[in-house]
Formats: sequence, C-alpha cells, structure tokens
Amino acid sequence: MAENVVVTAEDFDGMPAWRLTSPSGATALVAQHGATLLSWEPKPGKNLIAGYQSAAELQAGTDGRSQFSAPWVGPIAGQTFPFQGKQLYVGAAAASGLAARADFTMAAADTRLGLRCELPDSAEYPWPVELMASFALETGADGLESLSVTFEVWNLAAEDAPIAVAWQPYLQLPGFARISNLAVHVPARTKILTDEPGVPLPGESAYAGVKAPFEMGYLGATQIDTIFRGLVPGENGVVTSWLADPASSVRVIISQEPAEAPVLRVSTADALGRAPRGAVGFAPMSHVPDAANRPDAAASLAVAPGGSRQMTATITYAE
Repeated sequence: MAENVVVTAEDFDGMPAWRLTSPSGATALVAQHGATLLSWEPKPGKNLIAGYQSAAELQAGTDGRSQFSAPWVGPIAGQTFPFQGKQLYVGAAAASGLAARADFTMAAADTRLGLRCELPDSAEYPWPVELMASFALETGADGLESLSVTFEVWNLAAEDAPIAVAWQPYLQLPGFARISNLAVHVPARTKILTDEPGVPLPGESAYAGVKAPFEMGYLGATQIDTIFRGLVPGENGVVTSWLADPASSVRVIISQEPAEAPVLRVSTADALGRAPRGAVGFAPMSHVPDAANRPDAAASLAVAPGGSRQMTATITYAE
C-alpha cells in the first residue's frame, strides 16, 4: 500500500527534485526536469536505478536514463513524422520525443508524487498536450517493495493528435558493478528487427519469432539491444520481466499492462557513456519506434480531442 508516503523538496546538484519516503524506509528521488527518476531504494542503501548523477547529465539527456518518451517513441526514420496529411520534421528530438526536455511542476503530494506540464503546439508537433507523471511507493501484503510509475498524455487540441509513450529505466542489482553474472527473462514471442539507428525494418520483415520466454541465465559478454512484442501476460494479466542474480533469489521485476504497453525494449547498456554494462534497460512502450511511418502501427496513434494515452510500469524488488 502507498499510505503515509512523505514527499519533500530536495536539491539535486542545483536542480529541483522531490523525494518520496515510505514508512518502510523505501525512498525515490525524482527530478523536475523531465519528471526523471534518479534513484529508488526499496531498502536503505540499495539503489536499483542507474540514474543520472549530475545536473549536467540530466540537462543533456545523456544516455536517456529513466527518460519518458512522448508524444512519440523514437527513433524516427529521416526524422520525418507523417500524420493525417501533415508531414512534420522533428529534428534532434526524433530519438526521444519532447517530454524529456520539459520541466514539470508538482500537482499532487499525498500517497503519491504527481507532476504535470503543458506543451504548447509547435512546428515539430502542432498539437498542445498535457503530460502527467505519477510516482508511488508501495509495500505489498507479501512485504515486497514496489515503485509504480504512471505516465499519461492528454490531447488538448481540437482534432486528433498522434500520441505514443515509453519509459526507459536502467535497472541494476546492489553489489553487482557489471551485469555479466546476471540473468534476464522476458515473456515474449516476437522480436522486432531494426536497422543500425534502431528503426524497425519495413513491413513484416521487421518481425521474427523467438522461443517464449526469451531467457538468458548468464549474460556474460552477450550484447542485447532488442525490441520485443508478442508479450505474454501471466495469470494476473500483466507482463512480468526481470533481471536476477541466478546464484540467489534476488531479482528486480518490471511489470507492464499489455493493453497499454504491448512492446518492451531490453538493452544491456553497452553504449552508456558512464558505467556501460552496469545495468539493463527495460523500456515499456505503447508503440514500436517510428510508428507514424508504419502502416501497421500509424492508425493506432490517434487520440481524440480531450482523450489521453496512459502507461503504468511497476518495479518490484524481491530477495
């Protein structure tokens, strides 16, 4: 449950941030810039998020650590975004959307931290939207600690707007400076093949089957940067992936609703500028990258005036 969570303002290297603290001692730190999760400690001293460590990193968006992507999920082929007769050039934002560059304000601080901001229409995205990010610390009946993150984008325009969302936390296990001795589990039936920049291949050539679940009991030196779909929910109806120490029962689990986020990107973080292979990226997505340029995905981007697209992801620590 999330009762009695305390939210306090905090300075992060000179930038505004908020800390959530639960009665169990679990804490999370969230920056104003991009509503970016900087750390989560389900147990004191055990941080499971490989987040930004300085204001310079956060402002530069280096490595996309814990970034929200909206109102599109990149990369985008040719940085060109077509929608219902409009042909938009999104430029440098093609990889991450606009949310990561926005500054949020506090909208709620009760059992959760709620943050919001409005993005006016612009040349690169001519639809005004409202962004809402919510963070909640929870202790389950089984005593397991969780962090629940909900991101919602509202269409404030008078016409349909294309909206896709994603979130990219890098998860790490305490005591492991590198991921070589860890295991990964993703309940997926399909992977999406991409070109070098990460844009899915054309049409059906983008999809390839995998044996479900995708599992690696020992990562070693294996490099993974794969987008999965065909995610298989468990008995509770949610999709559960995890990073674990195979030598013990310790694992960090990320869950997503398949109706909201039917896609998951998994990366062994080999390209991180700081501490490569120190964490594994798990990025739930509402759509595949470059969805606007794909006939099999573009139609599902439209959100009606006053409507929204929402995605919730929950991270749980088990030991």
